Amino acid sequence: MINITEKTQFDNVEENRIIHGDVENIEFEQSSISINGSNNIIVIEDGVKMKNCLLKINGESSIIYLSKSKHWYYLDITANNNTAVYFGKNCFINGRLVISTSERQNVFVGNSGLFSYGITMRTADPHLVYDIETKKRINHSASILLGDHIWLGQGVTLLKGTHIGSGSIIGAQAVCAGKKIPSNASYAGNPAKLIKQGVFFNKKCVHQWTEEMTAENEIDDSDEWIYSFDKSTVKLASVDESLKKCKSAEEKLNYLQNILPKGKNRFYIEPPKVRKGLFSK
Repeated sequence: MINITEKTQFDNVEENRIIHGDVENIEFEQSSISINGSNNIIVIEDGVKMKNCLLKINGESSIIYLSKSKHWYYLDITANNNTAVYFGKNCFINGRLVISTSERQNVFVGNSGLFSYGITMRTADPHLVYDIETKKRINHSASILLGDHIWLGQGVTLLKGTHIGSGSIIGAQAVCAGKKIPSNASYAGNPAKLIKQGVFFNKKCVHQWTEEMTAENEIDDSDEWIYSFDKSTVKLASVDESLKKCKSAEEKLNYLQNILPKGKNRFYIEPPKVRKGLFSK
């Protein structure tokens, strides 16, 4: 078991690797890293700021990747055997975000996510459930995949198999399990349901606004956070499939650093087509 409580210990991880930027440019306040296993990788890019973070790896061939951000990370991550947890650039996290990956499933978060406090993501239940008649297991684990510019409200819980397209909002206390949420949509409730399709949010915060500031922001005519299909678009599931094909943490690292799709619309998810019903007089 390896336990790290100071950034000066980043290079003392035996059969594992912590790949990091200049330690002078990394904040590591009241945080710790523990690794129980070998052939794992943790990436802490230059400029990362961590406060009250707990990063734990149990097993082999897992990777935790924290991209450069102008915001603080507040994370409690448990990455179990042969899994990946990835955060893209400049995600804002308002309070500790709890993540648990199990049974070779992954958590992927794109760039510029906006996360309130009390959020949990779990890729497994984790205890086994079987059908009485068939005796077959019915609660298989599955990865959680988030596109770019996602907003998760206070107390949101994301469970196995949740995919969220770029630009979408999940309301406070919502629970999502196995849902494929299209881009630029708002979902809320338990279980989460569509509130409105065709919305976008910006990152302005109204807490201290004056009446004048409210009036000035009644319209936002920017297209910056509106997503659509183009040649850069891929299925979020393809990211998960590529990570699962990797036989080692080194291969996962190569994929995340060199092969991961780029482009504004890379993780666009199209809304489902509405079928017109047949009506009779």
